[in-house]
Amino acid sequence: MAWRFKVSKYKNAAPLLPKKEDWVSDIKVGAPQSCGNHIKASAAFIGFNVENRGGGSLGIVPLDYKGRVESSIPLVHGHSDLITDFDFSPFDDGMLATCSTDANVRVWHIPEGGLAESLANAEYSLPQFDKRVENVLFHPTTEFLLTVAYFDTVKLWDIKHEKEIFSFSGHEDQVQNTSWHGNGSLFVTTSRDRNIRIIDPRADKVAYEAESHKSPKDSRVQWLGTTDRILSTGWDGSRVREVRIRDLRNFSKPYKIQGFDSSTGILMPLYDPDTNMLFLAGKADVSIMYWEITEKEPFLTEGLKHNGSVQTKGACLVPKRGLEVMNGEVNRLLQLTSNAIIPITYQVPRKTYREFHADIFPDTSGYDPSTTISQWLGGSSNPVKKISLDPTKRPTAKFQIHRGPLSKQEEFKSLEADTPVPAPRTRISNGTESKPMNEVRPTLSKPMVAVKPSFMPAKPSPMPKPAVRSSFPLQENKNLTNEDDPSTDTPVKNNLAQLRKNFETNREETDGNIGGKCIDSEEETKPRGISISQLRKNYEAKEEPQEITEETEEDNPSKLASIRKAFESRSISVDEKMVERRREEVRQEKTIQEEEKENVGEQLALRDGSRVIAAERRRTFEQRMASVEEKPASPTPRRATVTRSFRRVCKFRHLKGTPGHKSTCIENLRDLSRTTPGECDGMAANAEFVVLPLSGPGGKLSILKHKKTGRQPDGVIPSLMNTANVMDFAFDPFNDYTLGVACDDGKINLWHIPEGGLAQPTNEPNETFMDIGSSDKATILKWHPLTAGVLAAAYGDHSIKIWDLHSQSVAITLSGHPDQIFSIAWSPCGRYLATMCRDSHIRIYDPRHCAEPIQQGNGPVGVRGARILWALGGKYLVTVGFSKVSERQISVYKATELTKPANTVGIDISPAMLIPFYDPDSSTLFATGKGDSTIYAYEVGTDFPHLFPLSHHKCGSVHQGLVMLPKIMCDVRQVEFCKALRITSSTLEPLSFTVPRVKTELFQDDIFPSTFISWEPVMTAAEWLGDTNRPPRTLSLQPSDMLSLSESREQQSPVSQPNSGGPQTHVRHETPPFLKGMVPNEVRQTQHKNLNVPEEVLQTQNRLEESMSQQMNQVSKTLEQDRMEGVDSAEWED
Repeated sequence: MAWRFKVSKYKNAAPLLPKKEDWVSDIKVGAPQSCGNHIKASAAFIGFNVENRGGGSLGIVPLDYKGRVESSIPLVHGHSDLITDFDFSPFDDGMLATCSTDANVRVWHIPEGGLAESLANAEYSLPQFDKRVENVLFHPTTEFLLTVAYFDTVKLWDIKHEKEIFSFSGHEDQVQNTSWHGNGSLFVTTSRDRNIRIIDPRADKVAYEAESHKSPKDSRVQWLGTTDRILSTGWDGSRVREVRIRDLRNFSKPYKIQGFDSSTGILMPLYDPDTNMLFLAGKADVSIMYWEITEKEPFLTEGLKHNGSVQTKGACLVPKRGLEVMNGEVNRLLQLTSNAIIPITYQVPRKTYREFHADIFPDTSGYDPSTTISQWLGGSSNPVKKISLDPTKRPTAKFQIHRGPLSKQEEFKSLEADTPVPAPRTRISNGTESKPMNEVRPTLSKPMVAVKPSFMPAKPSPMPKPAVRSSFPLQENKNLTNEDDPSTDTPVKNNLAQLRKNFETNREETDGNIGGKCIDSEEETKPRGISISQLRKNYEAKEEPQEITEETEEDNPSKLASIRKAFESRSISVDEKMVERRREEVRQEKTIQEEEKENVGEQLALRDGSRVIAAERRRTFEQRMASVEEKPASPTPRRATVTRSFRRVCKFRHLKGTPGHKSTCIENLRDLSRTTPGECDGMAANAEFVVLPLSGPGGKLSILKHKKTGRQPDGVIPSLMNTANVMDFAFDPFNDYTLGVACDDGKINLWHIPEGGLAQPTNEPNETFMDIGSSDKATILKWHPLTAGVLAAAYGDHSIKIWDLHSQSVAITLSGHPDQIFSIAWSPCGRYLATMCRDSHIRIYDPRHCAEPIQQGNGPVGVRGARILWALGGKYLVTVGFSKVSERQISVYKATELTKPANTVGIDISPAMLIPFYDPDSSTLFATGKGDSTIYAYEVGTDFPHLFPLSHHKCGSVHQGLVMLPKIMCDVRQVEFCKALRITSSTLEPLSFTVPRVKTELFQDDIFPSTFISWEPVMTAAEWLGDTNRPPRTLSLQPSDMLSLSESREQQSPVSQPNSGGPQTHVRHETPPFLKGMVPNEVRQTQHKNLNVPEEVLQTQNRLEESMSQQMNQVSKTLEQDRMEGVDSAEWED
């Protein structure tokens, strides 16, 4: 029969819209912005994005769920920010992978019965990436392989063995979408650089590359099953939405281009390879198009369109195992709207549905993987075995597959890779036959059809030789110091080189040990044993497949078999091998070098002041390690559900931001300025007042008592009127009633505010300072944190002048900046001054000894502005700025190594400058910008990645500024560790950051350490200028009528003295027994020594811990009902 007379069986497939009672309604999706579809389905569950102020969350409901969704439904609280994409495994209906803008990828297990409570602990977490992750996708034929796409990189990850298998970073811009070939041999990507690439991960090459669409806007790609055809959606040069289909035999030119309209929403292609049905759902569209793909003209045949009434947020197809085949349902599309999920059924009309219509339900891909990971790496590309959709041939009624948690799953044992498996011939619906892509592709060997012939393999892709990569990105940032600098070995005089040496070593004697040393080595602060970060790195190094890397002969069958055997059996329990690995690490040269590189600035001084040679340093390190080997850790029982990666425990992970009640706000604020300079934070506050700039000439500043809440009266606003435009302003930290103002005429005005506040406008400052030799404008003001009467000011002539206000003169002038100064910051010890310049360089000064910088390095490259501040006692620097593509970024630098950042986290693309705020007590960093509604929160740590995302706070409206209040104003009874003021268009709103705790009646001394007394100076200006150094004083925040948490635990667990006859008491464990293996023995011995615990008690404790560990290992996990006999399924039919 001629082609033109062949009619498709799905030509009349019609969309059926269910009643509203059958929708999944009353959900809150929000407005997610990413390259994902925002909804996915397995044969058992539906996952969809949920709006949540606490971070990124997913809603999970059963596939057959109907009706309203309660507000208290359990969620997957997966990430601290928006979940950009997620995917269900094709071989396990309960395995879910998620990715987010917080640069994390996590794998979750959904129980067979659904979520009974919210999930917060993932089965496995991949190491955090350095950019937001846009796409995750499971491999179509091999279990436990996950594709991850972030920025310009695509990685292939083995989540079972926690290994990176493949990485490709050849894209020139953001990767937007990925799709696998049906047999799992190749995958295709589209990116913002307007190119489409086909990548062979096992050969580590790009097989084909061509232009995808004319417009760089969002694009999607879909490999059409096991055929040689690829479909992509995007926009042409005239911004018309289009679909392009291309064949590998002529990849450079699409053989079909179908244009549509000029809508702004991307077309999401949803393709069914069994029936060749294609659904195009555009974001923000109300209709969903249905087309059928054919192999001959016209290649695309339009079917019945679904015309809805609500806009589409996302869409997905339900797997064939979840369809109602006895009702003629050939496909089911789930449409995600702003408040509902609409299941749209496509039904082929038949006279009766009493029988199974095999002609419209061809065999579909099954649920068993066709290859193992080692077989796939060896070159096997077998498609998944087909299964029938006939209900009489199903193993279970619902046709759902649940394999349990990832930690309990074992790799599927499929056919051997050496056994050839013929690829089946598939018949498409219109009666023509199409051969699937074979392992040896004749089309790949023809250079005349490829855009890049040099990338084409001429024979089957051999087994790859993976380069030595790190599974964790932290290994890229280890070598941050240059300890072999000969300049530090030669004693020099008090010049610039000597100052740099003193800054790096920083071994000066101080009067205290709290704030005296800003940039010390970590030797004094971390225990002399193996750290958790070191264990993490060594663990990942152990997991590298060294046998595969060393393989050189690919045609040796015996070697290939040994490689596969080693690959499949390399998954080892961390708990069982912890002691053995520690002992091996001592004898490894590489481990010693990594430890030396990690401890930046660590210099062991001899008695004569010279450095210790490398051999003695290694011997010292071995002695430190020997204390760890004295006693192996007792085995601990494996928990049922545990995250399979090392994760940092943060006490402030779930911080909560709570805005103040309306009665605590100041309303009716008028004439607020929106044009403050980029170097100014826009507002300032202390324990009494808050300063807000007003619009208009004369540099007016409004002074308000923030404790005096309510509506501001109409009329003239009392203000400080400067003679010129205000550039910056700051309160004196030691006098709440003194305000310094920098003006563009070069003057610095000091205002003394009355105790009751301003009653009327005034234009006469109490004091005015101006450098007679310079008329450049003053741009930035920073008060010294420890000294009274010392003020640093940045000027328009690219200099920094340090004023002695008591003598009313410039005491020090710092130079070395070739361009505009963006930000300056004093170190916590008051010795050093860090600056950020427009030339993208960070500089550190020792003002009392040298006018030139003693350290400098590369900072943010953007020229819109930047901020800098000190963190972790002065050992690290945090910068906030822009990248080359105007992306807002936060970077962390080690203060002794400024050549490159230790880590950089991208936030988003916005013109507003991020303003950082750092709390030294909790090591928490807050960042937000003018016009933002989100306050980003991170914990700054010494271990990689240094920036640990916390729960970002999302405000109800945009704000114009934010300022932190002094620590002394926090209500510790409510576990409030930070307090801020937030300004909107006309309201000043208090904001409280708390940590959820159960026993709030106790003082939480673990999150409230002694705080610095920042409101009292420790020395005068003359003393500081005379080279005096004093540490800051501290103060406990514990109220006198509250019992601390640690004291409460000690009272509950009294200590025992070894007494044969008298009553015995017990010493409370400072380290919990179940964490004994994670803590070095030296640390435990130090803790017990500080408590004066007798040796007999310690021996008794050790025996008890070992006994409890043995008993826990003998616990039976078999339930009583597992031994019961159930009713045979045939008995129910009798």
